[in-house]
Amino acid sequence: MEFDISVSEVMSTPVETVKLSTTAYDAANILKNKKIGCLVVVNDSMEPIGLITEKDLVHKVVARNLRSKEILIKDIVSPKLISISPKASVIDAAKLMAKKNIKRLPVIENGKLLGIITVSDITSVSPKIFEIMIEVSKIKNEEDYPREYEYLYGVCEVCGNQGRLRYVNGKYVCENCIDSDSI
Repeated sequence: MEFDISVSEVMSTPVETVKLSTTAYDAANILKNKKIGCLVVVNDSMEPIGLITEKDLVHKVVARNLRSKEILIKDIVSPKLISISPKASVIDAAKLMAKKNIKRLPVIENGKLLGIITVSDITSVSPKIFEIMIEVSKIKNEEDYPREYEYLYGVCEVCGNQGRLRYVNGKYVCENCIDSDSI
């Protein structure tokens, strides 16, 4: 059964890493050259301590008009790393991603980086898991649901893209799908 699949069976390896002393410029070039969306930040002992994404570089360096060759990863990395065990199930990874509203989870065991699992990895295994991610991202008390014209970030129930959503006609829909006939 697809829910019994472990994270280790789906994760991508090897994972590209950068050290805290790497410049934002060098990190951006690794992302560009490797055609990937994130790098795992490691300390001098090669223990994973954070993630740097394209979005981080845009928001924390480019949008602030900072010099990317002078900004070090240690200055922009978030100090909190959310990760998962290789023994966890794919459904556990999907629930964690939905709960924390993230797209990538480093796979770590005993402080060692083994791989990374993404929303795309999960949805390629099973569309049913994707449906569960949508449901988990919506679990709240009825009174906590956003009203029309209030926004949240998550997975569009029409097209499946992640982004800014609005609650319309009982569905969470992205801005591209709001005017579609599907809602």
